Amino acid sequence: MKNLKKYISPLITIFVLMLFGFYLYQNPEIIELVFSTHWIYIVLIMGVYLLVFLFEGLFIKISLDIFQKSIKVGESFFLATVSRIGNYLLPMRAGAVFRETYLKKKYDFSYSNFLSTFYGYYVIFFLTNSVISVGILLIKYFNNNELYLTLMTFFSLILVGMLALIFIRLPIDRFIKKTDGIIGKMLTYLNKFIKGWDLIVKDSKDFLMLLLISFGNIFLNVIIVYVEFIAIDKKSKILDVIFYTAISGVSLLVSITPGSLGIREGIFLLTSKSLGLTEHEIMRLAFLDRGVMFILLLICLLVIMLFYKKLTLKQIFFGKDNK
Repeated sequence: MKNLKKYISPLITIFVLMLFGFYLYQNPEIIELVFSTHWIYIVLIMGVYLLVFLFEGLFIKISLDIFQKSIKVGESFFLATVSRIGNYLLPMRAGAVFRETYLKKKYDFSYSNFLSTFYGYYVIFFLTNSVISVGILLIKYFNNNELYLTLMTFFSLILVGMLALIFIRLPIDRFIKKTDGIIGKMLTYLNKFIKGWDLIVKDSKDFLMLLLISFGNIFLNVIIVYVEFIAIDKKSKILDVIFYTAISGVSLLVSITPGSLGIREGIFLLTSKSLGLTEHEIMRLAFLDRGVMFILLLICLLVIMLFYKKLTLKQIFFGKDNK
């Protein structure tokens, strides 16, 4: 039995690498486009993506600080990177499961508090992206007389919805006292989750920092998209680049495939007119971005396997104790 256990981690490693290989086999055009792109663009995109991971790590760190859980910047960067690997490789935001398992085992961070931070990340992320999107659509309307009513309605609803989630509170405490059984337990758990979210919102200093980090994250992604536009020889207005970035962020609302594969591209195709892009340009950008991200995450995974001794792949991907 002990001999079998020592082979589990290497087998899981091989399995994960096979998944990466299968993804490439199914999408050979990604490799073709990436290798035809000048190396300086690829290196620059990878470098900025690493900064994005760092910002996501800082978001994790500040969120944990609010709950009196101290984590170092290097560890939060590692955790954000592992989450990216999981979210990109597996469906349904699997990276979040990896992060929750890690924080629970190492920091005894409750699941309800984790959900509060996870919820907070997406509320703030969608809020900032929708603010930018509505702003750009208004500029397009007043400066160029371009009216995209469907998009304006969509992003305005997201904006209002996110603001409602931040400021509106349901009096669940009242119902808990009057309810027993399974429903009572569910309401108790929901109440813990809401109180955790309240803790984040009411810490005005850290909440402002989370907002700034989210805007900084978007700014870095704008740089990535701008470089990608240059890499495919596409000259575009900066407003279109920013809008493209914001739409990419909002596409995470539907993450039933790894990295919103296919969903994000479909949204871009539906909004191509407002972005000033052709269908061919959208697909080239998608292949380039996913190709570079894939290679970067593969490198990150290899680095974790070789140098990060505190956590094995068995723990990362399956939440198992390394015994």
